[in-house]
Amino acid sequence: MHLTTPKLSGEILQAFKDELEDRDSMPFDKFVDWALYHPKFGYYQKKKNRVGKGIENDFYTSTSLGSLWGELIVASSVNLLNVQDPKIYTFVEIAAEPSSSILTDVEHPFSNHVIIRLGDSIQIPGKSIVYSNEWLDAQPFKKFRFDGKASKWKEIFVGIKESQLMEIVEDVTDSFGCPLPIIAVDGYEIDWPTGSIQSLSSLLGQNNWSGVFLTFDYGLNLQTLVEDRPYGTARAYRNQKMYSELLEYPTDQDITCHLCWDILKEALNHSGFKNITLQTQESFLMRHAQQKIQNIFDHNSPLSSNMLALRELIHPAHLGHGLQALSAIKF
Repeated sequence: MHLTTPKLSGEILQAFKDELEDRDSMPFDKFVDWALYHPKFGYYQKKKNRVGKGIENDFYTSTSLGSLWGELIVASSVNLLNVQDPKIYTFVEIAAEPSSSILTDVEHPFSNHVIIRLGDSIQIPGKSIVYSNEWLDAQPFKKFRFDGKASKWKEIFVGIKESQLMEIVEDVTDSFGCPLPIIAVDGYEIDWPTGSIQSLSSLLGQNNWSGVFLTFDYGLNLQTLVEDRPYGTARAYRNQKMYSELLEYPTDQDITCHLCWDILKEALNHSGFKNITLQTQESFLMRHAQQKIQNIFDHNSPLSSNMLALRELIHPAHLGHGLQALSAIKF
């Protein structure tokens, strides 16, 4: 099956051809990496405001709600440290948007604050609180599809024909750690988050650092991914709308898929982390920032900016339920 898209502009077309080199197509994860991170045209390389509530933005997340989010993360981080002295820990913020940080105008007790942006090398100090928000789901992923007629799994590649991107289906030669079911319904798709797995493994392999790992993101357990999501989890975001057409306007939209929490938890456990916990954002904040939340309720009117932001962060109908928090400690 070949799916075609609108014709690419001349510059984008040439950039895609340059990436192909002498190949007819590239694996889907390589396409995603090209679309998001091409040095000139990549979605995340462009100088634009991607995150926010305006129609000119593509999506919004917890970091869009001002300094309150940073205050809640500081309170939660201190709680996770338990009896450990926060003054000897560095707060490492991974994948902050340009010219922004969750700790801007936020008081904190940590010894240092390191901000890692796109293009920066990720170096973790020996004692650190490593925080990220929707970093891991911004990594490339593989795409597999079950061919019912042939009774086998296929891997999706991306090629080009007459200035249009198109899907090219090939036999699977490597599942990249994805436990592909022996049988599935025809057309079942698995978007396998290889980039997130590799990124976390690289992070955990550095310098034998200890402290707190904390990330907020969208994900599912392994069984759900391979058995209960027949259309996959990949999607694109543009101008506050979600799209399933991933090959359209490839460098002008965010392309993402759900993480596999089971694999990420295994990686943390293998690296010696304990108390590995997955919760909804609402549950995490109510557990680890309860005193801060109570203080907001006690000192703000129902319609104040802080109360409105808090409702969005913890209410199940907003960010509170959709986003999940994965936390772990190693001391």
